[in-house]
Amino acid sequence: MTRPRSFKKDLILLLLSVTTTSVLVLLLCVGLIVGCDYVRGNGFGGTQTNDSLHIPRYIRPEIPRMMINPQERAIYYVSHYWDGYALCDTAFVRSDDTEQLYADFIGALQYVKPETWSVALKKMMIRMEADSTAYARFCMLGDKYLYDHNSPMRNEDYYISVLEQITESKKLGKWDKIEPLDRLRQARKNRPGMKAANFTYVTPDGKTARMSQLKAKHTLLFFNDPDCEECKRVKKYIAASSVFSSLTEKRTGRQKLVILAIYPDEDIASWKCADYPRCMVNARDAAHTITDLKLYNLITLPCLYLLDEDKQVILKDERVEFIEEWLRSNTQTN
Repeated sequence: MTRPRSFKKDLILLLLSVTTTSVLVLLLCVGLIVGCDYVRGNGFGGTQTNDSLHIPRYIRPEIPRMMINPQERAIYYVSHYWDGYALCDTAFVRSDDTEQLYADFIGALQYVKPETWSVALKKMMIRMEADSTAYARFCMLGDKYLYDHNSPMRNEDYYISVLEQITESKKLGKWDKIEPLDRLRQARKNRPGMKAANFTYVTPDGKTARMSQLKAKHTLLFFNDPDCEECKRVKKYIAASSVFSSLTEKRTGRQKLVILAIYPDEDIASWKCADYPRCMVNARDAAHTITDLKLYNLITLPCLYLLDEDKQVILKDERVEFIEEWLRSNTQTN
């Protein structure tokens, strides 16, 4: 999935890669661009006025001049990103400025390795624990940007790190941790590289089979609802795709791709009336084990998982366009 890059993110990338002789100039530019309308003392930097001295709300990390390696600069930047964030201004904590800082931080994490961004995310949450308003705000921002299915920055890897800190926090009681603990358990299921949870399904003609019995180089699990508009769009997209049609074509030997369309709910009449492309195996979870046992993290439908021939997860809860591109790049369609 292509993630949009804002002007500030481009500036971050530039800042992390410039030579030491340009660092001070670019840092000054960052301050001017981010807070050009704050020079009267109402913004990130703060300034002296006739009647008061405003405390800085946010100061971006100043990368040491001697640090010239781009990766080292990126590590320093994300590791110290929140050091200059003021917790004492409740209005600022709740403001759109804080939300933009959060979004920019998440965007910057792509330039460092997992061991670095995991620590940086937990460090951010630990810092916010010093103020209950800030901690609640950053928990909400984590849900909005990293968990919400409609967020273009949704990232389960990042969200797991945030949830791990929340569930370990001494600032929250056991009742406050019930939902984060459940989300963490669900997020840890069927991760890429893990064996996908097995289940039994039933086809419209009454035949019963196990997902693990499907014979193909790849299996696409398409959890869907017949009445879901986005599910209908995905069905049409797959039916019109030359990549999917070529890979699901039955030939001699093992099939390259099987698409198992699974209806996990209980409205059998609606399911039987729905149309599914011929390239799909239409089925439902008759025993309701997928939902009752929470075998898969079905936050919303549709939900797609791509598996390899051993039923190990390759892609988890990805958009159909991304899966199509992965198959185009990693399989022979003819």
